[in-house]
Amino acid sequence: MSSFSGTTLNNGQNSDAGLQLAPVGNDGPDHALLTKTFETTVANLQGFTDQCQENYNTRYALWSGQSADGKKHAREGSKIDPTPWDGASDLQVFLTDEAIISKVAMLWIAFLRAGITATPVEGNDIKRAKSVSSFMRWLVQTQIPEVGREVELLANYIQEMGVGAIGVFWEETQEKILQNVTLEQLQAQFPTIDVQALIYTDDTIDDAVAIFTEIYGCTAGKARKMIKELRAKQETSVPTLGRKKSFPVLRAFNLNQNLFIPNYTTDAENASAMFRVEYYTAEQLRGFVNTAGWDDAWVEAAIKTCKGTQITLTNNEYNQPISRSFMYQQQNFTDLIGVVYAYQRLSDEDGYTGLYLTIFNPRLAPDGEQDGDAKFGLLGYADGAYPFVIFRREHLSRKLHDTRGIPEPGKPLQQQIKVHKDSLIDAASLAICPPMMYPQGRPPLRWGAGARIAERRPGEYHFADRPAYDPSTEKSEANLKADFNQYLGFVSAETDPTFAGYKNQKEAESFMAGFSKVFSKVWSRYKQYGSEAVYFRVVGLKQADPVEFHKGEDNEEFDFRLTFDIQSMNPEVQQQKLKSLAEVAGMFDKYGQIDYGEVIQLAVQTIDPNWAELVVLPKDTGAQKTVNETHSMLAQVFAGVDRDIDLNAPPDLVMQTIQNYGQQPDVQQRYAQDPSFKARLDKIVKQTGQQIVQKKNAKVGVYGA
Repeated sequence: MSSFSGTTLNNGQNSDAGLQLAPVGNDGPDHALLTKTFETTVANLQGFTDQCQENYNTRYALWSGQSADGKKHAREGSKIDPTPWDGASDLQVFLTDEAIISKVAMLWIAFLRAGITATPVEGNDIKRAKSVSSFMRWLVQTQIPEVGREVELLANYIQEMGVGAIGVFWEETQEKILQNVTLEQLQAQFPTIDVQALIYTDDTIDDAVAIFTEIYGCTAGKARKMIKELRAKQETSVPTLGRKKSFPVLRAFNLNQNLFIPNYTTDAENASAMFRVEYYTAEQLRGFVNTAGWDDAWVEAAIKTCKGTQITLTNNEYNQPISRSFMYQQQNFTDLIGVVYAYQRLSDEDGYTGLYLTIFNPRLAPDGEQDGDAKFGLLGYADGAYPFVIFRREHLSRKLHDTRGIPEPGKPLQQQIKVHKDSLIDAASLAICPPMMYPQGRPPLRWGAGARIAERRPGEYHFADRPAYDPSTEKSEANLKADFNQYLGFVSAETDPTFAGYKNQKEAESFMAGFSKVFSKVWSRYKQYGSEAVYFRVVGLKQADPVEFHKGEDNEEFDFRLTFDIQSMNPEVQQQKLKSLAEVAGMFDKYGQIDYGEVIQLAVQTIDPNWAELVVLPKDTGAQKTVNETHSMLAQVFAGVDRDIDLNAPPDLVMQTIQNYGQQPDVQQRYAQDPSFKARLDKIVKQTGQQIVQKKNAKVGVYGA
């Protein structure tokens, strides 16, 4: 990438895309060379994109000449009639689609329930690491727009095409809002000025207009209109910039439509380039001028010359199905402008590499008004890495695109099952209405139930023999589906549950490994652009108050690991694990190291996650509730009411509350002088002590003395 040899273009850049250098000084990228690099990358992926289209057709059971009624029909102008006859069954079979849907559900749930562990790269701050883990779970699952949708899209791309990607970005948005302005607010804002005199006096109207245009950035005409409204209603409104929003974004990409990587790439971070294709409205492009620093002249030129034109002309981009049916229509780009984000790792004249981003359109060359790109320069993310994480369903070689989606091995079996289903339907059609036999030249006038057919000899008019029923057809279909389920790791009577579990666990682990990298990139983005302090609530744990999280030192680094046990999706297995946890805690937790509040939360979540939010109180709130109820009971005892303890309350906490209550001077005096009060208090102390003993005996009964 840093060679200076080879043919050069007019600006001195190398014409070989693999030998180009980073532009020097204020020079922008060479538009012709960048376009050539992009188009070559897309062209060389033709085999991969063709296979992706084949996988798509297999998944959604689409083929040429398909009919809406699920039957074969003769086509006008066709020289060949349908086989076996016109009107025969042509059923859609969704074997691979069903498998993909199941796998996507598994991976989606795995993402939501995964355990997240942050490990400091340097140091041993375990408490900080736990806080970072909780914060990152909250940030990704609650603060990233449509994260659930993007995870589902990614899982579909992986299962259907064998590979997908997640892009990790940080975005800022700011929109205009309508702000109300009153005379009272203006007076408070300018306490040294008599605002009413300024507004209502014609001689000072020009001064008021000048102040309004300065404060609100409006035109003089708008300022005069505001003053007129203030005089009439004592209030007005003005468009003003709202609060700037800054947040991380996760975006799923497929590698045959909106993200293109050279076909020789083996490791994503060592790729020479990655090209991201997007389509925006004119309003979105103009918004990027302010929020992302895009060149205004390029944006206006793109809107004028590139609106409604496509970029790659790949089959996926050109033809889009209508609701995943067999009917296609040309993709409508009338109101959209295509944009290519070119991410390239380039060397400068000193031999140092960097990740450069160029935003351009291949059909918009530089001219006297604009330089051929909306934005160019070093990407700017602190990690210096591509913003994409690649997910592969399998690794058949080191090449990134060498992986298969489920439709590839599933297509032959799906076609065989289709043949069996079609044959059963056709056989039923022949049984219901078999071919009719009649003497040559004498077809019957009527045929059907109750029809009267004249005959010269018995049997002249009759139905042809129907095909004999073949039970092996249904058995063969069931065997084919069982083989496919076994291949993919679905548990059935014929599969080995141990190895099926291995297959599914491997898929989940691979998915989680990819998201471990995603979390690292999100953390890097937050450290670079996020707020210094954020209040959040731990996901999955009910809390009384939010937790304050501080960004920390700039050089603080963490590695993130996401884990998910596929067996946790089995309620019986999960309950057995919780039972084992309770036994271990009861036997070995001598120093109070187990957080029983979280154990209870986990146990109820296993039964029903919604119940956990309804019935489990936050630890602090639950303890305070017990203390308050115990104090209420003691107040009644002090007042002369005979009470019994609540058998459902934690006895240790109740006993501690009673002991603290007994230390009060007035209680001690009453206890010494009033035998009735002493008896009532001794009674609840005895009851609480019995509860503590029963609790200990229960443990002894389970674990032994």
